[in-house]
Amino acid sequence: MPGKRARRKLTKKKQRQRRRQKAAKERDKQEEEAENLRLADPEYQKCLIRQEKLEEFQRQAEEREQQEAERAWLHREAIAQQQFRIDEARRRQKQEEVERLQQEQARERLKREESLRKQREEHLQRTAKAAAEFEAMMQSMEEYLNDPSIEQPPQHLLRVMETHPDERPCEFYSRTNCCRYGHSCTFNHRRPMLSRILLIRHFFSHSLLQGQRTKRNEYSGADEELELTEQDMRHDYDEFFADAVEELQKFGTIVNFRTVRNTLEHLRGHVFVEYTDERSALRAFTNLQGRYYACKRLNVEFSNLKTWRGAVCGLSLTRICPKGNQCGYLHLFRNKDNLFNTELEYTTGPKSKRNSSQTPKAKTPSWDDPLEHGRNWRWSESPEPQQDNSKEYKTRRGLDDTSKHQTRSRSDRDSKRSNSKRDRSSSDSHRREHHRSNGHKHSRSHSQSLDHR
Repeated sequence: MPGKRARRKLTKKKQRQRRRQKAAKERDKQEEEAENLRLADPEYQKCLIRQEKLEEFQRQAEEREQQEAERAWLHREAIAQQQFRIDEARRRQKQEEVERLQQEQARERLKREESLRKQREEHLQRTAKAAAEFEAMMQSMEEYLNDPSIEQPPQHLLRVMETHPDERPCEFYSRTNCCRYGHSCTFNHRRPMLSRILLIRHFFSHSLLQGQRTKRNEYSGADEELELTEQDMRHDYDEFFADAVEELQKFGTIVNFRTVRNTLEHLRGHVFVEYTDERSALRAFTNLQGRYYACKRLNVEFSNLKTWRGAVCGLSLTRICPKGNQCGYLHLFRNKDNLFNTELEYTTGPKSKRNSSQTPKAKTPSWDDPLEHGRNWRWSESPEPQQDNSKEYKTRRGLDDTSKHQTRSRSDRDSKRSNSKRDRSSSDSHRREHHRSNGHKHSRSHSQSLDHR
């Protein structure tokens, strides 16, 4: 009996176990089917994707926070290290100052001789260094000019020289590249070592540009301004423009040629010449050094003028500037046929934006080409007239002398004719005055004789 009860109990236990296992299998099967249904559902797939993105965003946020914390720590560490170095440098500087003072007290008698010796050595070193830098710069310029494979100029030639680096820039020099105080200006003048624009100071000279000059003696030609007009200056400038452009085109293609007509001393007769590239400007700069024009040595330098808008006086274009040609901003001559008058705002940009439609299309002569028409008498290597024994030069000189003699003789005849007319008019006026005085005297004597009678 007890054994049968135990077997029945074991059987029931196994039945319950089989039922549980069957129920578990049914449940697992249902869960698997439900999971398959969920996986097949697009909304559930989108939900899974959103969940993965959210988890990835959280992971990235945690990484960013960790990186920010690490970066902040590194920044604090760098600041601490820098402060430590500064403190250490100050401490070392104070210690060195104390040691220097102690040494100065010990060798006070020899300080002057030592300082003089150091100054001489430093001066020699600076001179040697400057000479070496100048030689290297000239060699690099020569290589850049003679080697066409070098497209871009060297970086050390594109430096900017500053007169007072610690001061703020001079406004007038930044706008016009000219300052009335010159080298004595206390503000910073920034000049480029190489650029596409050349500034030739006091290149064009004319009597009407001299302004109100102080007459120091009675023989200074007080009526000189009365004998010249604006048309005379216009004609002289056209001749100067043709003469200068003919020479300057030998070094490269000219984009801009602007001449200043202000009468102020620091602006008078300046000429801005812009080339298409730095190589042409450098070629012109090196070849114009030491040259003379009309017995006056040229003063050539590079210009970093960026735009005409800030340099040119806007009222000068309509001729209503109240200051006239004594304005501090640029008043420019109008070139003949409006040549070489390109906007500087576009020419300083990329080559694709340059507007060179107004530039002449004629073939640009080269500096190395043989002269077909001879050298111009104004362009010379020295202020003395050049001598040439060639037959062509003598023939041309004879023709020039003949034309000059003819013009001089014509002008002499005109002056003699005007002087004779002036003398004739003065003699006629003197004769009329004499007759008038004699007639007055005769009428007075006649009235006195009538009264006496």
